[in-house]
Amino acid sequence: MRAFTAPLLLAAICTVAAGSSLAAAKAPSRKPITLSLIALNDFHGNISPPSGSVMVPDPDRPEGSRVSAGGAAYLSTLVRQLKSRNPGNTLVVAAGDMLGASPLTSGLFHDEPTIEVLDAIGLDIASVGNHEFDKGRAELLRLQQGGCFPKTADGSAGVIGVDTCMRDGRFAGAHFQYLAANVIDQQSAKPLLSAYAIRTVGGVKVAFIGLTLKDTPSVVTPAGVAGLEFRDEVETVNALVPELRRKGATVIVVLIHQGGQTTAKKVLDKSCPGFSGEIVNLVDRFDSAIDVVVSGHTHQEYVCLRPDGKLVTQTGSYGRLATQIDLTVDARSHRVIAKDASNHLVTNGLPIKDAAGNTLPLPRGYLALPADPKIAKIVQRYGDLTASISDLVVGRVAEPLERRQNAAGESTLGAFMTDVFLAGSSDASYGERAAQIAFTNPGGLRADLSASVAVTFGQLFNVLPFNNNLVTLTLTGAQIHRLLEQQWEKPQPQGGRMLSVSQGFSYRWSAQSPEGAAPGTGARVLPGSITLGGVPLLPQQNYRVTVNNFMASGGDNFSVLREGQDVQTGEIDLVVTKLYLRAHGVVHAPAPGRIQRVD
Repeated sequence: MRAFTAPLLLAAICTVAAGSSLAAAKAPSRKPITLSLIALNDFHGNISPPSGSVMVPDPDRPEGSRVSAGGAAYLSTLVRQLKSRNPGNTLVVAAGDMLGASPLTSGLFHDEPTIEVLDAIGLDIASVGNHEFDKGRAELLRLQQGGCFPKTADGSAGVIGVDTCMRDGRFAGAHFQYLAANVIDQQSAKPLLSAYAIRTVGGVKVAFIGLTLKDTPSVVTPAGVAGLEFRDEVETVNALVPELRRKGATVIVVLIHQGGQTTAKKVLDKSCPGFSGEIVNLVDRFDSAIDVVVSGHTHQEYVCLRPDGKLVTQTGSYGRLATQIDLTVDARSHRVIAKDASNHLVTNGLPIKDAAGNTLPLPRGYLALPADPKIAKIVQRYGDLTASISDLVVGRVAEPLERRQNAAGESTLGAFMTDVFLAGSSDASYGERAAQIAFTNPGGLRADLSASVAVTFGQLFNVLPFNNNLVTLTLTGAQIHRLLEQQWEKPQPQGGRMLSVSQGFSYRWSAQSPEGAAPGTGARVLPGSITLGGVPLLPQQNYRVTVNNFMASGGDNFSVLREGQDVQTGEIDLVVTKLYLRAHGVVHAPAPGRIQRVD
């Protein structure tokens, strides 16, 4: 466990008024109080063990070893074990995106299973994240307050006992409390949900401020955030500190859905190497009264201490890890005098295979957690309800299709999906308005297709859980060039947000050119390098482009797409992909080279 000790309170505990030393000597000593937090983030409805693995330190392998981790039943066991270290003085908290972009076992039921599981695990307080707004404010409030998902006009969703209110026709909502300090209802000018919560732990008043990134509107469809204002994170936090102090809070924790990254190659690295990202600038401007910042959004794992003593943590994603935070509090002042934090692996013991198909043992020193039977029963129930759909084979792939991008920004899964989107929006029904180019954003693809040669509907749903419609629109060559430059402009993450492109489209970009800190300030795409079918795009010529409806609305900061003309809404991405796989037999990974990086 990593220990962080605050400045000594020598003056506070030793200085006494003249003539009072005898009374002080007779006063009984009071031991410091230990308060504990168990922190989570970016669970994304992964109630079943997620696919993939994490790289962990291995005493026998300097490069580390891969281990399967996650699953709500195993996470629950870890939470119970950590709680037992400080019984009665421990709270479970989260930093957003606990649902949304969820696998079929939760997503098919509008994430009611995730709420049920998190309640059973014992989550107390959570900030909202951007994905809590995927289906709009009304759906977020329903998940907090309870009630069935409203029935759609065509009856395809909102059917009690089929896809909502799966427990005796009811859904009680979350027992844990959502916080949204910087999410303001524009009509009432008040926070959509509570800005903060104060809990008394071990006799100490602990305040929790919950908020999401102010750029949430750029990563959520407009309908999801209609009528809401997302205010500056630092201004929001600092404005609340005096109010929390007046209410007696002596410990303040921020739960924020924004994050950073380190250069660590393995999880559980306690050195916090190369800590960077949006969260650093925010934390360093938070009021000095803030003791701990539990972060999220970037799906990274770290435990870091800032120069002013603020502790910053994140647990990766999908419930693969949990953070234990111990705060030592002076018994008289109730102020934090020391901080301990460490991340813990949710080791599920599921097999990991090497390239030859051999099952790898757990590294020395690691033990698989037993599944919590209560949680396992809940997960099994929803797994059984989706099994007939989930296990249906819809196609085959000859080799893995993965989201991991090469140095140029290409991924095999992204290239495949853009080819699918192009095929699905260029048939005879589109006539002269058929698509010529397709793009997709990396955040729209949520899992790899690498588990087996056979692709099931459940696997495909995990890749495309949003049910986005394809949208085809007209852009000029100049606008397409502008779209590509927006890959590196603020508020894109450091290193850019690279789009996948369809077959026949190509361009070159220079890594030596600066990233655009503001619109129009960068120029990374090489002039004349953008081609379609080997022919350079003409700035004034019109081209038909297909994207998902999230991108078409300007999502992920691709605002130029809102300028598109002759907009035509097509089929849902999941349906198009299923039909494509059925029609093409065995699918091969596209060859790289559509995007070329020039160093």
